Amino acid sequence: MRGRPKLEDSRDKQYRVRLNGEEDKMLSYASEVTGKQKSDIFRQALVDYYNKVKINEYVPEDEDYEWEMDHLSLKRIIECPYCGAGNPMDFADECDSWSEERQMGSEITYNFDWEECECNSCGKNFRVHGYICEYPVGAYNYEDIKVEPNE
Repeated sequence: MRGRPKLEDSRDKQYRVRLNGEEDKMLSYASEVTGKQKSDIFRQALVDYYNKVKINEYVPEDEDYEWEMDHLSLKRIIECPYCGAGNPMDFADECDSWSEERQMGSEITYNFDWEECECNSCGKNFRVHGYICEYPVGAYNYEDIKVEPNE
């Protein structure tokens, strides 16, 4: 008896990814909500990131126009520091941004400081401040968002 036939595009490469607790929660949540395997989520993210890098690679440097490319979403669900309810926020509405040229194109940082956010559930006010960074354009790089109660 012979074994299973070999696949033409077998997945014989392995990579180990170390996640912190917060990253593990995000991956588990995305898997539960979408019904996708965690490995499929990584593969989909890799394809998306790869395509954005390839597009950036072919932007002519001497063009007179700015290359239009979808930017990173600045929409987040922010938990109220009083009651824990999720509040949808779009930081694109009011943020400052700056750009720095790097090897794969622009790195864009979006900075925001919203002092009077009202919770949709309990009605209390809180402050949200921090930044979200994309690099290359369209690809998530990192973020630091802080939520503080207004005393």
